[in-house]
Amino acid sequence: MNEKIMEEYQQYLRGKYRKSHTRKNYYRFVSNFLEWLSETKGQSIEELKPEDTHDYRTYCQERFTVNGNVGRLSALNNFTGKFLGREDLLIYVPDSEQSNKQVLSKEELDKYVASAETSLEKMVVSLQVDGLLRPSEICELKLGNIDFENRKLYLDDTKTGNNYIIMSRSLAGKIAEYKGQRVSPKKEEDEDRLIIIDKGNCKGLPPTSSRPDFVYNLTKRLAVRAKIKRNVYPYLIKPSVITNYFNENVNPKTIQRMARHKYIETTLRYDHTDDMTVKEFLDRKYNKPQTIENVDKEGLKEAAEVLQRLIDGEIDIKKLAKEIESLKHKEHKYDMAYR
Repeated sequence: MNEKIMEEYQQYLRGKYRKSHTRKNYYRFVSNFLEWLSETKGQSIEELKPEDTHDYRTYCQERFTVNGNVGRLSALNNFTGKFLGREDLLIYVPDSEQSNKQVLSKEELDKYVASAETSLEKMVVSLQVDGLLRPSEICELKLGNIDFENRKLYLDDTKTGNNYIIMSRSLAGKIAEYKGQRVSPKKEEDEDRLIIIDKGNCKGLPPTSSRPDFVYNLTKRLAVRAKIKRNVYPYLIKPSVITNYFNENVNPKTIQRMARHKYIETTLRYDHTDDMTVKEFLDRKYNKPQTIENVDKEGLKEAAEVLQRLIDGEIDIKKLAKEIESLKHKEHKYDMAYR
């Protein structure tokens, strides 16, 4: 019975969700639930009770991370509430926890971009940095979806709001350059695919969203070539670019559109500004930070000059008092709290 229900659920997912990654994950998570239900409680779908889904939620909380459970429990609610129509089986799904990734600095991003050598590498890097595309989106790009005249690149399979990106002139140029050097695909059905792998066992074949290791391996290779001594992976590039845009005071609405986010809150979640970034900003803002040590040295030098003028007979006691008041006033200028 479970097999028949899952076949029907798979058809339901095909009709409701355009993105294959979403369909795949929902199907997998629900399969895992049914396996747990059978092994732990010896029950089938027809015997489902509210306490069963609540017990499964407790099971997940004890074994998996909060962010992992967001997708896992959302899939279960989709299956029980929307597909089965059993609202009594719905369970609470926790909010995901935002982690503050240690993103790449502008200098590291520049090194990463500069490390690309072939036309294919340069195009993929530009799709990551200028286009802010995910690995799965990059793998599925098609030649017929490129509008060079209006600088638009359409996406067939995306989970974000807009189904196209606005290409920078640099990105458009790199795509045009790659097109002139693109190897011929092995299969006629792949003629419209933008990326055709040019070496190795997969030469002549396109990468796929279900196997996005092409972008992963390329990212790793370029990071090593750029001598970036930290873990660099495709999903680090997008938050790094967005965080650096925020640091450069780019209008958040501009960043939102570039990232194709429906809500500005989503864009803000990609901003991973850390303490070091704040310190660097303050140092740039004030050029040379005024420290207590600096202020003391400057004040002592000026006080010594005033005293020397008194010794030389250039000023009297009354004038000395006025000069000291003037020095006290100057201290406020160097006090960071007054700036």
